[in-house]
Amino acid sequence: MERAKSRYVILGLSDGLFLGLGISLGISVFHSYQLTFASILLVGVSGSLSNFFSAYNAENFVLGQQMKEYRKVLFAKEYDPKKITKLKKAKNLRYAALGFISTLLGSVIVLLPYIAYYALKATQSVATSIISLVLSLIILAIIGSYSQEEKRQKIKEGLKTAGVGLLIAGISAFLGVLINLFI
Repeated sequence: MERAKSRYVILGLSDGLFLGLGISLGISVFHSYQLTFASILLVGVSGSLSNFFSAYNAENFVLGQQMKEYRKVLFAKEYDPKKITKLKKAKNLRYAALGFISTLLGSVIVLLPYIAYYALKATQSVATSIISLVLSLIILAIIGSYSQEEKRQKIKEGLKTAGVGLLIAGISAFLGVLINLFI
């Protein structure tokens, strides 16, 4: 996979998992599956759409900067801004779509244990949140290790990325406790 595509897949998966973890542990401990499920789904969709438009806008900004550079270095007859812009915008749209899909996928991964418990008509328990957390941390560790070659570095980066996910989940759970105390 080319570098830019990989960047948006990893960005989206990480965002979806981080957002989903934050919401699931911030809400699920004190509220119903339905509220947790709806919250993760809504955050997943809105985060996916946000990633889509943010990636597209960021890439178009870079395109504008590149066009200024091209104008300086290319001869007048080689410089066709409409052709360059059209090709690059199509590529930017593909990158934005990858960000959208991977963010949504990351959110769905967090939802899987909730879907399973709901499908089995199991009673709400903290186990669902713990399974969701462990599953998400495993995938975050894999994502974190992806860029490294050496086994020791893979483990280190994987643990660091999973640690960030755990930190986000912990902060969210703490905020959920505070909100529950005061509301």
